[in-house]
Amino acid sequence: MRITGIDLDAVDVNGQHHWVFLHVRTDDGVDGLGELNPSAPRQAVLAALREIEREVIGKDPRRIEQLTAQLKPPPEDRPAVHALCAFEQGLWDILGKSLDVPVYALLGGRCRDSIPVYANVTRAALKGTPDDFVRQATGAVADGHTAVKIAPFDGRYGAGNELIDHGLQCVHAVREAIGPDIDLLLDCYGRFSLDEARRLVDGLRGVELYWLEEPVGERDLEGYRQIRRETGWRLAGGERAMLIEGCWPLFDAEALDVLMPDVTIAGGIGELKKIAAIAESRGQLTAPHGPFGPVTVAAHVQIMASHPGFLILEYAWGQVAWREGLVTPAEQVVNGRIDISDRPGLGLTLNSDVVEDHRADPLAQ
Repeated sequence: MRITGIDLDAVDVNGQHHWVFLHVRTDDGVDGLGELNPSAPRQAVLAALREIEREVIGKDPRRIEQLTAQLKPPPEDRPAVHALCAFEQGLWDILGKSLDVPVYALLGGRCRDSIPVYANVTRAALKGTPDDFVRQATGAVADGHTAVKIAPFDGRYGAGNELIDHGLQCVHAVREAIGPDIDLLLDCYGRFSLDEARRLVDGLRGVELYWLEEPVGERDLEGYRQIRRETGWRLAGGERAMLIEGCWPLFDAEALDVLMPDVTIAGGIGELKKIAAIAESRGQLTAPHGPFGPVTVAAHVQIMASHPGFLILEYAWGQVAWREGLVTPAEQVVNGRIDISDRPGLGLTLNSDVVEDHRADPLAQ
């Protein structure tokens, strides 16, 4: 089996961004599917992807470790890392299909039968107001979700104390609306200084959170440690870390309870599995970041099926009504969980009819 090329498909998601999917083609007709990070600089990433294509034409896609070792860029080359992440997902999909086994079987077998998810409703809350977050959060709960995440710290609502006040209004409104039995996760986008984060924490007293995510900037590891010591709350972060090398500061700082590597950022399926294993050895749980399309979710499901130290998975709820039908078989979340597929590879293909209905130019950002 040899690689013959790389193709792309893209769909428009409410005019907010595109989900861009990658197909690794082979001469055996066994193709692999991956997904690009939608926030990555598109033109630079696609240029890096074409460089990868030139390097891998004619090579065996099943030799994943060899290919990724040869292609692996330094963590600071973000476009190249994003490109490698999507390509590498496709290689695992091909390997699983060629052996007629799901990817999780190649990663050590599964530890569980289903994956718990939380509904990130932020991208559905287009207005970003307390009422809007309440509508989306209660909608997700009505759909059976038992955990909801909001990120109400939108630059449209100011900065510093003004933004904190807006976010607190959203948090309190959502907590009151969903009641005490639904887990509530809060993402701060790393927008705040330590002093600002302390003010936020003061305003959250009495609000039970499942976790507090990125209360300070991603490089402010001492700030994380301070918040962790002062509150005793579960802190999560690390979504932007690229490759194992990018995660070492997070491991060494012992500042996080939950690490959030992203398959579209952290180096792909194999690298994320290694990162999760290191995190577990440091006493950290893993909860992959990825409020993107269904291929990212499928990749995370396969990895976390095989990881004992898994906590919960991110799911972008409510963005588009046609999301579930974008893949075959249709994506299904039931009572806040996704069953682990036993189908070969990542276990899904794109639905060409739905792609055509919402097609976008993958070259457009």
